[in-house]
Amino acid sequence: MKLPTIKTLSALVRAIKPSICDDYRETKDDLPSLCLTIGADGSGVDSWDYQTGDNSYSGGAYFYPHWAVVTVYRRSNSLEIAREIRAQLAELMIY
Repeated sequence: MKLPTIKTLSALVRAIKPSICDDYRETKDDLPSLCLTIGADGSGVDSWDYQTGDNSYSGGAYFYPHWAVVTVYRRSNSLEIAREIRAQLAELMIY
């Protein structure tokens, strides 16, 4: 199974943090945040896509069989989020 690299995912998380507006709330806490969904199929490091916000049945991640869903805050550790994404995808692809 080939997943997006931690370096690539960490860069993605860093890139989307500035787009978190003050009124975005992915969770019930009081901190601005957004939902990040990564879809992948495990066939290669370039076989994935992502979407932010609602992870309904549209967006780039929808067309992949396995999804990792994380919440990103402005002060989230991008490296930790990247590791969490890879762990979720790896767990799903075992089955």
